[in-house]
Amino acid sequence: MSKKMKQHYYDDEGIMSMVDYSTPRSSQDLSSPNAPRQQNGNQPSDTVIVPSSPVHQTTRVIDDNVFITERVGPIELKSGETIDMLSLTGEAGDIISIEVVTDNPYAGVYLEMDDYKNREVVGLTAAELIMRNKVTPHPKEFYAEDIREDGTFVVKYSPETPDAYSDRIKIQVRNDVIGTNFLYQMPTNQRLKMRAGLPLPLNLGFAAGSSITDTQLIASSIDDAAILLRKLGPKNMYDSPIRNLEALHNPSAPVGAYHPYMGKAADVQLFIANSIATVTGTRIVSGAPGVKALSETGFPTPNDALWPGKMVGGTVEASEQQFIVYKDNTENSSAAFNALISEFGRVNIFFKIGDTIYLAGAAVEGKTYYYDAGTSQWQQHLDGTHAHNGAGGDGAYMFTCSPGLPFKLPKLDPTVQDTATSGDGYGSIQPAAGTVSGKDSTGRMLIHEVVVRRKRKKTLLL
Repeated sequence: MSKKMKQHYYDDEGIMSMVDYSTPRSSQDLSSPNAPRQQNGNQPSDTVIVPSSPVHQTTRVIDDNVFITERVGPIELKSGETIDMLSLTGEAGDIISIEVVTDNPYAGVYLEMDDYKNREVVGLTAAELIMRNKVTPHPKEFYAEDIREDGTFVVKYSPETPDAYSDRIKIQVRNDVIGTNFLYQMPTNQRLKMRAGLPLPLNLGFAAGSSITDTQLIASSIDDAAILLRKLGPKNMYDSPIRNLEALHNPSAPVGAYHPYMGKAADVQLFIANSIATVTGTRIVSGAPGVKALSETGFPTPNDALWPGKMVGGTVEASEQQFIVYKDNTENSSAAFNALISEFGRVNIFFKIGDTIYLAGAAVEGKTYYYDAGTSQWQQHLDGTHAHNGAGGDGAYMFTCSPGLPFKLPKLDPTVQDTATSGDGYGSIQPAAGTVSGKDSTGRMLIHEVVVRRKRKKTLLL
């Protein structure tokens, strides 16, 4: 008789694995009896591993239709700093207008809406917009207001119809300007490079070799003249005939108007030359740039480069100009007077005469001379200081500036003894008070005001 196979009561009973319930189990084990067990030395072999439960999130979209105005300022930005006006995700709405008022045309305004960016990283600047003649309102583009009488610039975005965004909006004001140690001097090789994305100024309006004229300077003290240097309008005070060779040799780079060392970046201190504090009635006379100022024994010859310089083997050799300090208006080199003279080296020189400040550049090291009474000729000033010992002592002295002025300096008879007094004089230009270097001082800009108007339509809540 044949033996029948035992018939299971359930069809799947032969498929299901047998579960051993003899060991203690947690509630999780009972809910997942067939889960695989951990096989390692740190846990018992009967430990069950169960995938974590999924996390459920509830989102909600709120319709609100609210008009919002964001306003900040004034804020000082150092080099590399930014202002994040807006940085939102999960919001839909319309941009109505953006307005940025700054003292520097190289401040960047960055706009990002969903997948749109007005300019990668650095944004748009007033300098570039002015250079491209984008100075009138446009239905869908940024534009700029040229320099105002108070020395400020404005970058605006005011679309004809509100510009919609559906998820993301970011508005940032940036200072990507790198400071310089060549304010009112001549940059190396007559070049100014900018951070990637910023426009290159066509002209070096911050370089030496320029002059600034304003009637307010006539009665101003030397201290006030330092303030007026950066606060004076109108725009032609920033003009300069010195071309930026970096822009000429990089034609694919964007170019900008004016230069990045205006406003707060042009804040300096003016100091009176030491000799003026001890000598009254002196006279300062200059030669023409690249021309020997005197034909006397021992008097040196400057380089013969025409202003502002010449190219020699791929390197720019800046022009030089000589300035002689006489005891009095007789302009006698041998006339002795009491003074303590130091070697002029890399000191940035200014002259104030009437309503004009002349910026002659940096004194050239090793090119300071004095009239030696003992040898009756001009001698090179060496390290240390040299005493003019009154009657019978040494006479006039001369220092050299580069690039100098493109013309002879009008004769100067100093009248000021200190920086708090109004009148004429000369001395050195130093970085702004509270800064450690020219680069630190010139890397700053002032954002007077930022105003952003938008309409928020939807907000995504998680």
